[in-house]
Amino acid sequence: MATRKIRNTWWVDFRFRRDRHRRRSPENSRAGAAAYETSLRQRLSKGEDISQEASRPQELTFKAFSAQWEEMYVATNNKPSEQRTKAFVLRKHLVPWFGEFVLGKVSSAQIELYKVAKLKGGLSAKSVNNHLIVLSKCLRTAVEWELLEKCPKVGNLKTVSQRLDFLSPAESMRLIEAGTEPQWGEMTLLALRTGMRLGELFGLEWQDIDFQRKVISVQRSIVCGIVGTPKNHRTRHIPFTDEVGRVLFERRRATGLLFHRPDGSALSHHMAYDALHRACDRAGIRRVSWHVMRHTFASQLACEGVPIPAIKELLGHSSIVMTMRYAHLSPSTLRDAVAVLEKAQDREYKILGQQAVNTRLELVQI
Repeated sequence: MATRKIRNTWWVDFRFRRDRHRRRSPENSRAGAAAYETSLRQRLSKGEDISQEASRPQELTFKAFSAQWEEMYVATNNKPSEQRTKAFVLRKHLVPWFGEFVLGKVSSAQIELYKVAKLKGGLSAKSVNNHLIVLSKCLRTAVEWELLEKCPKVGNLKTVSQRLDFLSPAESMRLIEAGTEPQWGEMTLLALRTGMRLGELFGLEWQDIDFQRKVISVQRSIVCGIVGTPKNHRTRHIPFTDEVGRVLFERRRATGLLFHRPDGSALSHHMAYDALHRACDRAGIRRVSWHVMRHTFASQLACEGVPIPAIKELLGHSSIVMTMRYAHLSPSTLRDAVAVLEKAQDREYKILGQQAVNTRLELVQI
């Protein structure tokens, strides 16, 4: 029996009269896959046509495979927000362009034509690169599943780094002081003082607050009402200031969400953005997003000379490459690096000076 498990899904893969047949088992178990293979072999031996049940690998179109990929890989391995993003990119962009191509015919030349067409259509280079990430992962999965021999080269477009938007300390204070709506004011304060993502703020529960140690444990995120893990799937612990502690301690509860609707259910992104924009208008500052508060937290730490590795841990970045965006704001990082040259020069002068003194002493003794 040629049954195998790929990404938690059982498949049958066998040859009958030199033709290869590869199918996903309708029953996701070893026994179910074995029974399915036996059934297919019996039908083939009777001369039945099973081609309509599923395409052979060499005939599988990008449209058909991307649907399988979305169902089997994306739904299992990606967060709900990523699932929606990939589904949108496939439906609106990739499938209309590559859909009728057999997998093996999706070439680097076709990908280059796609890039040109999307740029001419008004999309930014960054948006096109986001499409290419989805396309590349989809095709690499086809290779892993042995439906495609080789993945075509997918080269990203060059992009210009965008300037980080963040609030100054004065703007931050004005925004905090403009909070006439208690819940949204507290959430704004927490965003500015902890750098938590909006979904993480939505998912924060009272048992995550350790008032004795002054630490918040970020253990979950709520996006579009769906509870999941934080980004990068790991819990992190963020110390909080006395100011945050006082505000939260005044209305502490034993259980439940910190920020919620009147019935106790999770807030929505729409409600949060409306509230933030009202606060910006009252504070007399430009309208910003909740993610700008995260940038503000990191930027202000960098400006005060907090080491980049510490900022990385507080933000929960998986790689320090993301955190290095804030390095140029540090008043000391680059200056200290260059100052090493002067220290080295001074050290050489001292060594040479001491050698000269020793030489003179030796001459006197002679």
